[in-house]
Amino acid sequence: MIASIGLISNSTAVVIGAMIVAPLMDPILSLAVGLAVSDGKLIRRSAVTIGFGVLAVIGTAALISLGLGISHVQSEITGRTSPNLIDLGIAIAAAVAGSFSMTRKQLSNSIAGVAIAVALVPPLCVSGIGLTLGSEMVAVFGRGTVAGLTNQIAEGSFLLFLANLIGITVTGLVVFLLQRYGSFRSCWRNFLVWLGLLGLLSLPLSSAFHDFSVRQEMDAEFGRFKAGQLKRVALARGNQRFWSKVRLMYSSVSVVNNEARLNIVLKAPEDILDQSFMKDVNQQMLKRAKDFGLDDLDVNISVIANRVYKFDNQSMN
Repeated sequence: MIASIGLISNSTAVVIGAMIVAPLMDPILSLAVGLAVSDGKLIRRSAVTIGFGVLAVIGTAALISLGLGISHVQSEITGRTSPNLIDLGIAIAAAVAGSFSMTRKQLSNSIAGVAIAVALVPPLCVSGIGLTLGSEMVAVFGRGTVAGLTNQIAEGSFLLFLANLIGITVTGLVVFLLQRYGSFRSCWRNFLVWLGLLGLLSLPLSSAFHDFSVRQEMDAEFGRFKAGQLKRVALARGNQRFWSKVRLMYSSVSVVNNEARLNIVLKAPEDILDQSFMKDVNQQMLKRAKDFGLDDLDVNISVIANRVYKFDNQSMN
């Protein structure tokens, strides 16, 4: 409940508080212990606890979302919908810390910090919220909204949870074996099964990491775009005063399967941005997309009209 409300209200502090009290880290580490020592009863009990926790979190988040009538999402939610290999790396590092915390009494207090780092419950809450949003969503940013984005919230956030679950389990299993909890001779089947799951999971995460890298390059290009590309277009059109009247209010890039979607929001006086100018901007971004090796680029440009009304009331009696 804490995590769901924090995500919906876009409160980072509340979401962090939910991570601290999250109950899923311990049963996942217990599953790793059961796999290491080949304890079937412990494995079953841990798996049941994890499964019940997953269903409870997703169900609770979906009910809260339905009850509040959520129709849009913000950065705390959208930030958990595109996992990649970096998230898996975080899960592996957190698993090392968590495993040592369980086996060292003097380190037991660090488990809360591990829970914050790996964030198990918020992705599941995002999955529950995503299930109630339908096929379309509206993303909210600082000065407006971007509508009509394809809804991949539930799938992407659940993939993030799976990355954390499998990464923690496999890494915890290895750490426990290195500390001589169980032996590889007795648990090699368990290890190979979970290692295979990790390999399968790495395929979509690797593809997402490529998209992430392209998106970073596109974001860097937007930095240069904001600094001068609009100005250069304006100068090329022979209007040096044009740039002073145009503001780039928002820009975002999403890359999926090597196909990019570009959203730009401009603010300018009414009727100053014509179709010819928009085509110039589109052509520049298409050229840069080809340089990055993208297969396709969809450009959406929104213009906020800026109309000024002036009244001179000094002559009134």
